[in-house]
Amino acid sequence: MIRPTLNLNGSSADDLIQPRLAAYDALQAAIKALQQVTPNGRDYPGDNDQCVADRQAHYDRLAAITAIATEIVAEAVLIKEQIK
Repeated sequence: MIRPTLNLNGSSADDLIQPRLAAYDALQAAIKALQQVTPNGRDYPGDNDQCVADRQAHYDRLAAITAIATEIVAEAVLIKEQIK
């Protein structure tokens, strides 16, 4: 996790938090879009093994993006907590 420390010579809290919130929103949009392309068995006639493998790869992608989104929000919270 990235953990900047607020200080007089550094960026403002808002300048650190707002881009993270924008990134979070973009990642949520990406998750929503990817959910629309979940592999479906009907597109793998006679090849269940490939369908299962592709679905796992798909869910792994979603998990990775979700983990990044969660981390970015946690960074924003840590920055916000530094405001006095």
